Amino acid sequence: MSNFIKTICSKLGNNSKPLYPILAISCANGIFRPTFTMMKKGENPESKKYAALREGITEVVAMPTYFVTGILGAKLGEKIAVKAHETDIAKRIKAGEVISETVKQEMKASAIKKGQAGLGLIAICIAAGVVIPALCSVVVTPVMKRIGKKPEQKPLDIKENAITPPAAIRPTTPIVRPTFNNWNSGMKVGGV
Repeated sequence: MSNFIKTICSKLGNNSKPLYPILAISCANGIFRPTFTMMKKGENPESKKYAALREGITEVVAMPTYFVTGILGAKLGEKIAVKAHETDIAKRIKAGEVISETVKQEMKASAIKKGQAGLGLIAICIAAGVVIPALCSVVVTPVMKRIGKKPEQKPLDIKENAITPPAAIRPTTPIVRPTFNNWNSGMKVGGV
């Protein structure tokens, strides 16, 4: 069992792509978020079903979007890295540096791996921040309408939990304020 885990960890570590963890997170969200939503106590059952279904549909939209944008980002990153590598090698050779073919291939492989990982991650971040919310606003609402599940709209009552101020206390007798008529204490300030 430990060899199996070691092999998996080794393969994932050697072939690390930002796409793998985000797909795992999206899959977990697709399973657990609707489950935990349904487990909430004290909520209206219809509202729970609506929210859980909406969360599930969102993750169904998110998973292929992450996959496609991750792959496209990696492909674009590879192209950019190869061009940058070729430019760098040409500059080095022009400067008089001697580089063997083996070193060129190793440098190219390293550049490709970095380019794929970097631009793949950027593409996934753009997908999470821009593409998926846009797709969800286009896809989720029509799907929810077709299913016919509508959230229970509760009329908004602003005074529902408002604290009422205490009633003003009115004195029954007039308030008499003290007055000081003879306020000379005999002390002089500032000299004579």
